[in-house]
Formats: sequence, structure tokens, C-alpha cells
Amino acid sequence: METRTCQNCKQDFMIEPDDFSFYEKLKVPAPTWCPQCRAMRRMSFRNLRYLYARTCDITGEKIFVPTPPEARTPVYAPDYWWSDKWDAIEYGRDYDFSRPFFEQFKELLDSVPTSSTLHINLVNSPYTIGLDMRNCYMCFDSGFDEDSAYGVSLQKSRQCFETINCKACELCYWMINGTNCYRTFFSRNCTSCVESWFCQDCTGCTDCFGCTNLRNKSYHIFNEPYSKEEYEKKLKEYNLNSWTGLSNAKVLSEQFWLTKPVRYQHGFKDVGCTGDYIYNSSELRHCFFANGAKNCAYSISTIYDPINDCLDLVSSGIGIELSYEVSGSGEQVVNTLFASDCHTVSDSQYIVNCRSIANVFGCVGLKSKKYCILNKEYTKEEYKELLPKIIQHMNDMPYLDEQGRVYRHGEFFPPHMSVFAYNHSQGYEYFPISQEEASQKGFNWKLPDEKNYEVTLLAKDVPDKIEDVEDTIISEVIQCSHHENNTHLKDCKANCATAFRITSQELQFYRHVNIPLPRSCFNCRHVERIAWRNTPQLYTRTCMCQSKEHTHEGKCPNEFETSYAPEREEIVYCESCYQQEIV
Repeated sequence: METRTCQNCKQDFMIEPDDFSFYEKLKVPAPTWCPQCRAMRRMSFRNLRYLYARTCDITGEKIFVPTPPEARTPVYAPDYWWSDKWDAIEYGRDYDFSRPFFEQFKELLDSVPTSSTLHINLVNSPYTIGLDMRNCYMCFDSGFDEDSAYGVSLQKSRQCFETINCKACELCYWMINGTNCYRTFFSRNCTSCVESWFCQDCTGCTDCFGCTNLRNKSYHIFNEPYSKEEYEKKLKEYNLNSWTGLSNAKVLSEQFWLTKPVRYQHGFKDVGCTGDYIYNSSELRHCFFANGAKNCAYSISTIYDPINDCLDLVSSGIGIELSYEVSGSGEQVVNTLFASDCHTVSDSQYIVNCRSIANVFGCVGLKSKKYCILNKEYTKEEYKELLPKIIQHMNDMPYLDEQGRVYRHGEFFPPHMSVFAYNHSQGYEYFPISQEEASQKGFNWKLPDEKNYEVTLLAKDVPDKIEDVEDTIISEVIQCSHHENNTHLKDCKANCATAFRITSQELQFYRHVNIPLPRSCFNCRHVERIAWRNTPQLYTRTCMCQSKEHTHEGKCPNEFETSYAPEREEIVYCESCYQQEIV
């Protein structure tokens, strides 16, 4: 084990023996950035849910893409980008040994056209980035969904609104980390729950309200059992069809949750793992939001199995193996290093937005190519002869950014090379920082656009009950309650849109599930939901259990790493004490 100082945040971090073995296997040096700074750097190259109006640089049509207008990169309409009418190999160039690699790569990155590449088989799904989506609106990083809206990382679900990381759910609203749930609302970390409200860490529950840590229960309110008739009568008293009743129920539920213990780590069937939100995985270190992964470390959002023997992944797809420092990969990425938004790749390094490639280095936008460097094709023999010379050149002539940080072979792309602003990237959602700090760390930043919407309805004037809402609501421009309350927008961590509209699809959903209309814009609602999940950071703590009925005397002595910060209010238990507590 070795202690090093991060050249970005200047804090010490540890490199473990298993890490050194992995780096040796992939023939890369040990990192010079700590795990959190590396994650922020990778995430700065991912824009999950911001779309910008652009004009296709080849067809002239108006399109909505994740690439902001201020980026130099040309943009193509998705259908054109995927077509055979152009070839990124046309942008190929010779490697210049008189200049640093990253300087040459940035020029290539700015010249090769990009698009919403995860824009495949979308049917009647405007403003959506995903795969095989039908009748969806404002869904991002999602796939195989129908009749849904305002979702992020939604999978194989139907008629779900305002969700994050949900799979195989139906008719759910305001859910985070849900699986196989039906008509479950304002809940988190639930599996196979039906007709339930404000539930946390529940499995197999039906008709439950405000509950936590329940297993296979029905007709419970705040963990207390009721008869079917008593439950239904009590539920009506909460007036969940009104904004007032819903708001009160949320406060009561969150207060009740704090009176019950939480497991130090979210997940199940996780063996030998540290991190949080880990499912069906083994031998993971410092990983978060993982499913079906094995022998990985320092990775976030690896939810599509299988993923094996990888370090430093972010938002990875199916079949990732022996890869390092990869951001937003699709399926079948093998032995690939330092990549962003690439799919079906093997034996490649320093690539962005490439598809079906093998043995390429420093390339952008390639499709179905082999043996390329800076988008120029070589023979297999030429490629193998030139590549070691370039790697040596990267070490002999490193790139220095404005902050004086050194980039040799083995570093991910410098964050300022991203076309995205940090506060519009995935990184900002997991690791929010100020504009000043972003500047110090070399991240891009986007100031709020001036918004002059002609508001026709204030949030406070939206009808309290859904049955009082008229069809004309879809013509209104509603002022976001965040803006209405005079919050300083420049300090808004949600990038408040200031106003929003209700779509006809949305109105139909609210009426169907008998839920009142929201009072804030999509951005503010999204940030409120993600506050319901723990941040991907670990703290060493001791179990807080003092129960005399458990298998320890006095306070439990067990220590663990958890994502619950010490200053938080939750009662955090170790695995043994938690299992004795749940019902």
C-alpha cells in the first residue's frame, strides 16, 4: 500500500496492492489523481439531461442535442450521424512529435462532428436520449421504456414519471432506486412493492404508507399493522390527492424514517464489497450503484452486468472487462483505457464517441475501424510500430494545463477539453462544487441563461387538488416555486428553469393516479429527488445499536465504511444488528 498526494486537490490518497497489480496488467502507471477527483473528471464528460437547440451542420434542420451552442464541435442530426453519408476517417491527421498529444487530440475533438448518439429506435419520444423508447418525454440515459416522462436511468418500465434508477416498474411516481414496483409513490430503495406511499427500504410490501425496513407486509402505516378497512379509512385522511396533504405526508414520513435504523450499506447479494447501492456483486472496492459487477474498484453506476475486472468506470454498459478510466461506455468494451461515450470497443485508448472499433488510439467519432491513430488508418504493422513511440512521446513531452497539472500517458482527458460545463454534467449531481472551485480545478462552467418566460400562472395558484385542475392547464406557463420564492438563481444548484408547463400526457397521468400537480420545474424536482440518495463517499463509523436484545453487550462495537456522513441524523446499524431489526 502506498500513499500519494493528488495533484488536483492536493489531498493524500492510498493506492492498494491490488491496484498496482491491475495497473501492471494493463501497462499503465499508477494514477496521480485521487479516486474522487478522477470520478469528477470522468463525469465532466457526461451530460445526462441538458438539451440545447442547435442547427444540424449538414442538413440545416433544428435539432436538440447535449452539445451546447458554445462548443466548437460540429453537430449532426442523429439519423445523419449514424448514416454512411460521412466518415470520421476524413478528419485523420499525422501525429506531430513536436507537440503534446493532448493538444493534438483537442484539435481533433473540436473538428469531428458529434450528435445524440444514444438516440436509437425512439418512437414519439421528443427531448429524450435513450434506446428503444416509445411515447416518452424528457427521459435520459434510459432504455426500453413506454409512456413515461421525466426519468433518468429508467429501464424496462411503463407509465413512470419523475424517477431515477428504476427498473421494471409501472405506474410509479417520484421513485428513486426501485425495482419491480407497481403504483408506488414517493419512495426509495424499494423492491416488488405495490400500491404503497412514502416507503423506504421495503421489499414485497402491498398497501403500505410511511414505512421503512418492512418485508412482505400489507396494510401498514408507519410500520404499524391495520386491517384493510382501517388502512383505507386512514389513508383517505391524509388527503394524498391534494398538494397540502401530500406535502404534510412527506414531512411526517421523513421524520418517521429517522426514528428507525438504516443498514450501513444499501444492497443485497453483495459479497466482499465496500461502497453503497451494490446488488448481485462481489469483490468491489469503493463502488457505488453497481449491479452484477465483479472485482472492480472506484466505479460509479455500473448497473448492467456483466462487468468484470475494471477500475474507474462511470455509467457503464453490458460486457465491460479489463477496462480503466472509462466514462459512459455502451456494451462490449474490453481492454479499453481512457474512453468516453464508446460502444463495442477492444484494445483501444484515448477515444471519444467511437463505435465498433478495435486497436485505435486517440480517435474521435470512428465507426467500424481498426488500427487508427488520430483518425488516420494504418496497417497493423505500422500501427504496432508507431504506438509505443507515441506513448513514449507522451511521457517525454507531457501536456500541462493552466493549473500546472501534468498529463502523461495514463491520465484521463483534461477536464477543460470536455464540451460540457461541469454544472451541466453528471459530475455536478454527485459532487457539486462552486463556480470558483470549478475554475480552480480546470472545469468548464455555464452561467444561467437569461429566461424571460411570460408566466401565466403562479405556483401558489395551481389548484390544490388534481380533480380541480381544468384541461386548460396545459396552456399555462407556470412559474417555478423556487423562482417565485425569490431564491437567488445564480446560487441555485438545480439550474432552475424559472417556469414550466404541464403536458397533456402528464396531466392524464396525474389524473389517473390521483396525484396533484407539481409546483416546481423539472430541474428543481430532479435535484430534490437526488437528495434522497447518499453521495458516493465513504466514512468510517461504528454501529449505533445499543439494543439489549441483540447479540452484543452494551453498544455494538462493529466498525464499517458507510456513505452516511457522521453528522447525519440517521441511526446507522451494522449488517448483523440491522438484520435483527427488520420485520
